[in-house]
Amino acid sequence: MDLTIIVPVKDRREYIGKTLDRIRKSSMAPTEIIIVDNESTDGTYQFCEQYIKDRPNISLLKETFPGASAARNKGLKSCKTEWVYFFDSDDDFDYDFIYTMNRLPTENYDMIAVPTKQLVNGKETVRDFIASNDPRVQILSSVLNTQGMVFRTRFLKDIGAWNTECRIWNDWELGLRAMLHQPRILWFTERAFHTIHVHENSITGESFSMNYKLLIRTLTVAINDLQSSILQPLSVHHAQNLTCIHPHLDRLIYPLYLRAMILLGKMQNEKMTGKCKKYKMASKALTIFLDDNFHPTFSEKLLANTLRLYTRWGGRGAWKIALAYCQAGMDKKR
Repeated sequence: MDLTIIVPVKDRREYIGKTLDRIRKSSMAPTEIIIVDNESTDGTYQFCEQYIKDRPNISLLKETFPGASAARNKGLKSCKTEWVYFFDSDDDFDYDFIYTMNRLPTENYDMIAVPTKQLVNGKETVRDFIASNDPRVQILSSVLNTQGMVFRTRFLKDIGAWNTECRIWNDWELGLRAMLHQPRILWFTERAFHTIHVHENSITGESFSMNYKLLIRTLTVAINDLQSSILQPLSVHHAQNLTCIHPHLDRLIYPLYLRAMILLGKMQNEKMTGKCKKYKMASKALTIFLDDNFHPTFSEKLLANTLRLYTRWGGRGAWKIALAYCQAGMDKKR
């Protein structure tokens, strides 16, 4: 597989060397590794300068616009390989990942989707993974994440690459926008790869309430993605292939509303557990966002509030209930 791995980095001097070592020592090496420093101040850039010496297949770039999305796009512009993959600078790369991808029949696909693992408070679990091209699955469960998507480079560039407005949940938005183009996805379900570390210094952090402004911004971008697709081509790819526009865009707004309501329930749970002191501001801002952007029926609002309360009191898997309801509703309409 002609593959480039792009690693955005900001103030990760403690982690970046280990991550790069794991990529380089995997059972099959990528064609190229591109590191993109995003204005680090802890010596990360200087460390990477030394690391890439005498390693011709590793390059180092700088991006001054803040955010991982901008850094990834910087690397994407320099990518010359057929396939591209993005990896975060503080996660664990799987030894057999590239070897496994290399053996897949990828000729007729735009993307490869793979399961991943996550490590939270010392406990490693496999992230939920549903092999489905239904955008509602992405909206409600974030099946496609940064380390779970391998893109054909031309396809990713044509759909607009990473959205720099999204400073958090940017992979969720990209996964949704990719699905709105109805790509040919090769779903690999045999095993999970890579370990994603979730900690207070990770991009998402450990508290939803602490990052509520960035979360609302990304939710707003997702609404714009849906509305833009209804009114006009969403990207160069859409303009050239109008038949790839998703046929049921009007049925995706309600799942997005449910996702935001479940998020509100998680913020309320953070208040109850004392995890975050910004709950009041976060809750008020998200409630205003919901009122301004969604107009559910009485029964739709009733389900959403039930899921919010369920999540608030510590219930897990509310998105599965929401997905089953939405899919049953579509089947009934058919």
